[in-house]
Amino acid sequence: MSVARHGSFTKAAQELGLSQPALSRQVMSLEKQLGVKLFDRVGRSVRLTSVGEELVNKMTPLLEDISRLTVNLAAAGGTTSGRVRLGATESVAVHALPSILRGFLQSNKRVALRMVCQTSELLPDMINAGDIDLAVTAVEHDTLGLRMEELWDEELVLVLPVGHQARSRNIKTYVDEDFILLPLHTITRRLIDKALREESVNLNVVLEHASPEVIKAMVSAGMGLAILPEPTVRREVRRGELSAWPLNDLKVSRKIVALSDPRREPWPAEEALLKALKSYAR
Repeated sequence: MSVARHGSFTKAAQELGLSQPALSRQVMSLEKQLGVKLFDRVGRSVRLTSVGEELVNKMTPLLEDISRLTVNLAAAGGTTSGRVRLGATESVAVHALPSILRGFLQSNKRVALRMVCQTSELLPDMINAGDIDLAVTAVEHDTLGLRMEELWDEELVLVLPVGHQARSRNIKTYVDEDFILLPLHTITRRLIDKALREESVNLNVVLEHASPEVIKAMVSAGMGLAILPEPTVRREVRRGELSAWPLNDLKVSRKIVALSDPRREPWPAEEALLKALKSYAR
């Protein structure tokens, strides 16, 4: 299954903790036992033959059922085990998940966790496609068709270089400043722009970047001001590397939620992780 998913013996072997030659021998042995060719070798990549595709399509639900039965039996015996494929946005992964996952994995040593970072716009699609089990992300409104558990809210704050002369907490006093914001397609930027329109404020946006880490570096270098979720700048503010103030005339917050597919029963490990996420939110 790993070879089919990655299209590569090398990547599949890394995922499985095997050497590439050992994995190749296992596949060749399976092909010999079945008397069919499962993969076509195309340069350095591999792809399923028609017979291989049929086998994967029939075996995947069976293997999923076996895995679910195994972890459910373990859970019945008081042990949480199994795997969780977790997706998260960069800012959540950097500023919230380390402390959550450290405690979760220490308490659930038999859980195998795989995490990917992706944008808020793409994570719901990954849930629907079955690429991940759980996503922690910001949402602009209810995500139709997905199970949604509210976790916490993050206030957006004005971010300034240390030593910036202005001390006003009204966004209207900064219209002559340069701003560095998240791109237009992001949920956070749409929330900001909506609030700015309601206040009839136009900001001079000189730079856009999808990474809050890059934006913070640019602000620190004196290239402009920013509006970011407070948790993303908390560490720098405490260290005296940036200043951040809530705005009186621009009250914006974003909602962080956990998304999952309601069409499938969550694994015990997923339920345990969701419980840990909710505990952090409290």
